[in-house]
Amino acid sequence: MRLLVVDDDAQVRRGLSDVLNPTKQVSIVGSCATAAEAIDAVERGLEFEVALIDLHLPDRPGNELLRLLQRSRPQAVLLAFTQFDDPESIFTALESGATGYLLKTTSPPRLLRALAEARDGGAPMTPSIARKVVESFRQRKRRPAAFALSDREADVLKLLALGTSYAETGTQLGIGLGTVQTHVKNIYRKLEVNSREEAADWAAAHGLLDSPRS
Repeated sequence: MRLLVVDDDAQVRRGLSDVLNPTKQVSIVGSCATAAEAIDAVERGLEFEVALIDLHLPDRPGNELLRLLQRSRPQAVLLAFTQFDDPESIFTALESGATGYLLKTTSPPRLLRALAEARDGGAPMTPSIARKVVESFRQRKRRPAAFALSDREADVLKLLALGTSYAETGTQLGIGLGTVQTHVKNIYRKLEVNSREEAADWAAAHGLLDSPRS
């Protein structure tokens, strides 16, 4: 198995090499500390079957790299490899192109099995992550769609529904314009709407403008 590793921690990269290479089942063909190094390697023709991608890289978010690699190497299997197990990190990675989600605490034998599973068409996840994914889907069935919004997204939606501009929304919430735009995209996707007016109508219909955030 040809494996690409992207992680800014040199100790993690060495550890993976020490654990996986001796098995003879995995060949680490690329070991990169930044997204830029990984992109450059791929542009120069690096071929790999599976990639382990750290979500917090020093030069750009790992999720951006996931999206780029998904477009440039659609046949490759991309796995998030991280220490973060919060729902937002999990679902953002999966939406960005990750087929599986593994914590860095994964034992070497389990990691090797997960890589083989991914190569063979599976979607490996650390058991605690899989449980959170299942629970999230259960909650989505039990709760109104508003609960799919993060607290910050709900703040942005309330202001937009009141006619506040993107720039003023950013000023009031203390965030940049680009961040506001990202939140708006996520709101549209989650609520399945295509305009500010539709989002405002949804917010009003579901009482989001009347109920204070807890």
